[in-house]
Amino acid sequence: MGKQTILVTGGAGHVGSHLVELLNENPNNRVISLDNYFNGSEKNHVPGAEYRHGHTKDIETLVPETPDLLYHLGEYARITPSREEPALVYDMNITGTFAVVEYCRLHKVKKLVYAASSTRFAVEGNGRHQNPYSFTKSVNVDLINDYGKWYDLPYAICYFYNGFGPRERGEGKYATLIARYEQLYLEGQPLTVVKPGTQKRAFTYVKDLARGIMLTGEKGWGDGYALGADQSHSVLEIAEAFGGQIEFVDGYPGREESANDTSKVREELGWHTTVDIMDYIQAFVKEHKRDK
Repeated sequence: MGKQTILVTGGAGHVGSHLVELLNENPNNRVISLDNYFNGSEKNHVPGAEYRHGHTKDIETLVPETPDLLYHLGEYARITPSREEPALVYDMNITGTFAVVEYCRLHKVKKLVYAASSTRFAVEGNGRHQNPYSFTKSVNVDLINDYGKWYDLPYAICYFYNGFGPRERGEGKYATLIARYEQLYLEGQPLTVVKPGTQKRAFTYVKDLARGIMLTGEKGWGDGYALGADQSHSVLEIAEAFGGQIEFVDGYPGREESANDTSKVREELGWHTTVDIMDYIQAFVKEHKRDK
């Protein structure tokens, strides 16, 4: 493969930075990140990659060159907080993503790869109606599929299940579950579990997610690439794996995640997970052993 320019929106974020890292290993790739740093961080920058600071709705101005491949991860990506700030979710996920899709159409980008959410499949396929985040992510899947029909837009859509691993955000209302539990564990605080605690998630290692979306860009076409661990665990099981005290709290428990079908990514992309969440927690606890 010859030299190519690759744009990653959200390239300074949790999954995006690992994707940039992988793409940047190929000397033929010119990797550009576009990030508004809402959840991204300059600490996640990868030497050798290029970084543009701004909103995806301004992609036309911020990225005047035409990329060969565009990975779109740069969206609002939290479930519970989305219920408190729907206008922000709409701005980042609907307005921003429409601009990205139009940019791909007008510039004839060779392929758009979209990081969709597994929440689309929750509640027997009605997960889109559970919160603003899930709704906007599902709408964008429809938009991209329709652009494929209307304009022959070349695209591939993969679905992220709950990511964990290096560069997670552990503090504030946008913290991820595993990073928050790690922080509470280190502080000697009880791990809080939203009642009932039985809600399950397919926790998937972040570097596996990054490798999966990269492979989707290289080999995938169309919809349906589910990137998730085969085994799901309840939030209570995760908290118990850390050990120590557990405190049940009231709140929005999120959705009950549906079983994921990874047969397509295994057969077409050769993708599989490499790190199990329980092994990861066990290693963390062993490294940071403390008195209970």
